[in-house]
Order: sequence, then C-alpha cells, then structure tokens
Amino acid sequence: MKKIILALLLIGCSNSKVLYTHSDNMSRLVSKQLVIDRFGEPTSISSDGEIDEYYYDFGTWNQTVNYYDPKMSLVGETSYSEYQQPTTSAVRTEYKYVKFQMIKDSVIYWESKGVNFSTKKKKSQQ
Repeated sequence: MKKIILALLLIGCSNSKVLYTHSDNMSRLVSKQLVIDRFGEPTSISSDGEIDEYYYDFGTWNQTVNYYDPKMSLVGETSYSEYQQPTTSAVRTEYKYVKFQMIKDSVIYWESKGVNFSTKKKKSQQ
C-alpha cells in the first residue's frame, strides 16, 4: 500500500506540463536562418577564422546572496557588539544571454545563461 501511495505521489508531483525543454528547443536551431527567425538580428556578431558567433543579450538580473534573515535562520540569536552593525548582503549581477557559434550556415554550438525557452503544453493539449 505504501508503494502505491508513493508512486501516485511521484506521478502527481511530476512536471508533465513541459512539452519541449529549453535544451530541446535550442538544439532544434540548426541553421543561421532558424536562429534569426527565432531571435531576430543578434546584439553582436564576432568572427574567429571561419567561426561566426552570434550573441543575443537579454539584459541582467540581480541576485542577493549571503543574506541573513533572523526569522528564517537556524542559528540562534546573537548578542551584538556596541557598534550594532546592520545585517548586510551581497548582490551578484548575472547576465542573461544566448550565444551561437556557426560555420557558414550551420550551428555547431550554442550556450545560454539566465533564460528558459521551454515550450509548455496548452490547456487544450492536456
């Protein structure tokens, strides 16, 4: 009985709404024309020998790291020094981009960071 409940729980919690993952969609872009049709003209183009690199800039996002919140921490309360310094956190800036390397009209490599171009099922497909 426990195995049946566990199996139903796993099936119910699985992410079945994604039709194609980000990697699937990006791997389908095998030619320069498909890349341009999908993303438009690149932000920048660089060449190194016979390899062209198309770079698409999607901006930046800031991520707060090393943040201490006493309501969420498992660490006990501490007594502060006489200086009573406020809690500080660091902010890390991450760049969102997609980069394609091509030889002539064929994509030989792609790389992305901070973006997700997965395709989800429409309600009519479920």
